[in-house]
Amino acid sequence: MCKSTEIITYKTPDNQTIQFPVAKIKGRNPGPKILIAAGLHGCEYPGIVAAIRLFKSLEPSDVCGEITIVTLCSIAAFESRSFFVNPADGKNPNRVFPGSLNGSYTDIMAFHLFHDFICKAEYYLDLHGGDLVEDLIPFTLFHGGEDNEITQQSRKLAKVYGLPHVVMTREDGLWKDSGTTYGTAARAGIPCIIAESGGGGRLEEDAVMNHIQGLNNVLCYLGCIKGLPKIVTGQQFYPDFAWLTAPVSGIFYTKVKVGDALQEGQNVGCIENYFGEHLADVLSPYSGRLLFSTISIAASAGGVLMGIGIQ
Repeated sequence: MCKSTEIITYKTPDNQTIQFPVAKIKGRNPGPKILIAAGLHGCEYPGIVAAIRLFKSLEPSDVCGEITIVTLCSIAAFESRSFFVNPADGKNPNRVFPGSLNGSYTDIMAFHLFHDFICKAEYYLDLHGGDLVEDLIPFTLFHGGEDNEITQQSRKLAKVYGLPHVVMTREDGLWKDSGTTYGTAARAGIPCIIAESGGGGRLEEDAVMNHIQGLNNVLCYLGCIKGLPKIVTGQQFYPDFAWLTAPVSGIFYTKVKVGDALQEGQNVGCIENYFGEHLADVLSPYSGRLLFSTISIAASAGGVLMGIGIQ
């Protein structure tokens, strides 16, 4: 029975440093092994703060099993305020899992996070939120794969976490979730979710509390701590997810906001050039709920503008 903190350090072949601040609680009684990770994207702050607060609030005498918390996965991105990507190589870490020791900085970081932490857990909770140029309504993602048992366990975790919108992604879906933490973990037989709360690079208390409540719900559900999960009603389930990307580069003017219901073919915005001339209308390719949107007007051809939960 113990509670500890440690900075675990790795080196890349070109001598760059990768660090994970790891907090652990080993409970008095047997129970599941849980991994909680935050800050895979360094500017998604509510999850980072929620992970730290959770660790500070837990005592080994109150815990069954082992809870490992990586409070900030991408220190380099956090310290440089680099959104989406790691500054060392410009890669999005949530697109390269399970990583590789033969790749660049982000590949190596993902390799160690996956093999040294995720693969040693029985359940995995990955805390995210809207980055510096992102707005979103709280939602949870899980992977729907060929292993029905893992899919159902992951779906239950998403439901119990309690955010109002729950999205399933699939290998054969509109958005392929290969390379993500949760998709890769599910394929390895580990029930897992990504929970999204907060946005715009802001540290807002309600977004932090969404994560705190969700974490406590899951820990109660799994028997790691005493109590019952808070009952959540009215959750909306989406069987698929899709990105809406910019058809051309330019200045993007949106006509919708997160939370809006979208219809297939609906005009959700337009792109103008740098003289104010119209270049393209942006049409929603699907009906669904606008869960995520960029709040930057800068658009690059093929760049993500919105994320839609498909109904």
